[in-house]
Amino acid sequence: MLNPISYTVYWLTGIPESTARLLLTVILAYPVAVEYNARYVRHPNETTKASPTETLDRNSFVLLSGLGLSFFFNGFDIYHSLLTVGLSYGICYTVGEQWQQRRLAGSLVWALNAIYLLGGYYYTASDDYDISWTMPQCILCLRLMGFAFDYMDGIATSVPTTTAIASNPQPMSFDADTALTTLPSPAQVGAYCFFPASFLVGPQFSFSLYRRWLDSPLFLGKNVTDWDETYKGQQRYMVRCVLLAILYLGLQQLIGAAFPSSALLSSDYQQLPFLQRCWYFLVTGKFVYNKYIGIWLLTEAKFGGLANTLPLKYETATSIDDVIGSFNINTNMWVKYYVFKRLKFLGNKHISQGASLMFLAIWHGFHLNYFITFALEFFYTQCESVLRRCLAPTIAPLLRKNPLFPYLWKAVAWITCSMTLNYAVVGFDLLKLSKAWTAYKSVYFIGHLIIPLILVGSNYLPTKYVPIRKRNKKDV
Repeated sequence: MLNPISYTVYWLTGIPESTARLLLTVILAYPVAVEYNARYVRHPNETTKASPTETLDRNSFVLLSGLGLSFFFNGFDIYHSLLTVGLSYGICYTVGEQWQQRRLAGSLVWALNAIYLLGGYYYTASDDYDISWTMPQCILCLRLMGFAFDYMDGIATSVPTTTAIASNPQPMSFDADTALTTLPSPAQVGAYCFFPASFLVGPQFSFSLYRRWLDSPLFLGKNVTDWDETYKGQQRYMVRCVLLAILYLGLQQLIGAAFPSSALLSSDYQQLPFLQRCWYFLVTGKFVYNKYIGIWLLTEAKFGGLANTLPLKYETATSIDDVIGSFNINTNMWVKYYVFKRLKFLGNKHISQGASLMFLAIWHGFHLNYFITFALEFFYTQCESVLRRCLAPTIAPLLRKNPLFPYLWKAVAWITCSMTLNYAVVGFDLLKLSKAWTAYKSVYFIGHLIIPLILVGSNYLPTKYVPIRKRNKKDV
């Protein structure tokens, strides 16, 4: 269904209708938040614990506004989201509550949402990125999968929420109180799934955090003494995020448009000198990331408690770990919390890491380039580890000789990290293997070939340069 408002934006600005619809949906969450605050946020010196009636009213507002925004974006394709939410809740109620089989219920919810999402990818697949109902569906898929795990975990827990939070080292998104001892109401689950500020592009967070926010929505976990300054701080943070989002999206429109990944397939690009091709290639990869950062900045909230990107940390990252901690943060947390840690029984960290990346690749869709991109991330992480072990004995003494050397070394690490990331993501953006092959061939697959060069070549370095790690029994 063509949205007349987003089509008007397309007609006036030239921004593709689907992209305009995406941006408008995210922006419309702001007036929803303003209205929510005007209705329900009291001065914190008053009672901050909401009554059951007020909690119900708040939840209804979130549910109805979320459904309205979802319909604005999806049109009648909203039925996909409604169907999966309804079936998932029905499974939990019937199999989990009536039959007392929570583990089976959780497994069925996982299977249902995985099959439905992958089926959607299959039937809507094309050679280009399409902004369609599968975009919010992939967010909803993880949300319902996480909810199913929380419902399963409720079997073996009776720890009070306050005790769990007080001793919990987890981030706000997935606190220690995620386990659900009882099945929430369908209205609350629906509002959680269609939360206006996050149903479309994230971030991910647990149901327990949503429920605590309903009961006491202000500044969770913060010891606030100056409320007026706290309000001002929140406003400053919001303005900062919006301005940064405008900057990133503006640069994407003004400069990034001149570096589309499709240009790497053109004959004009192929005829450029090698170093110039490499430069265009890496700049193209850089702007692939920028569009994600821009849209995530528009969805931030609560002093960065649910921030999905940290621009400064990302832009100055000197390792893959730094990037993981600053880009798509809550999705990475979700995978770590619900996939990686639950694979501990495998007894091998590398296998768990590889399986987690495989899960992320499948979650994105069927294109082989998704799997290749996440495989590159895995191997680049291994290469980083090898290089640290090999170079540390030589580099460490040099860094102590001159105060400028550490900065130079960080600059080298930053350049290396940026080049590998920007190189890897080009295939992700091109989708088709044949297109990626053409693009990577133009730079002689240099980013691929460096992996065996490092991993295999390190075995032939002199022993003194490769410190031997103490072997763990689990690694044997």
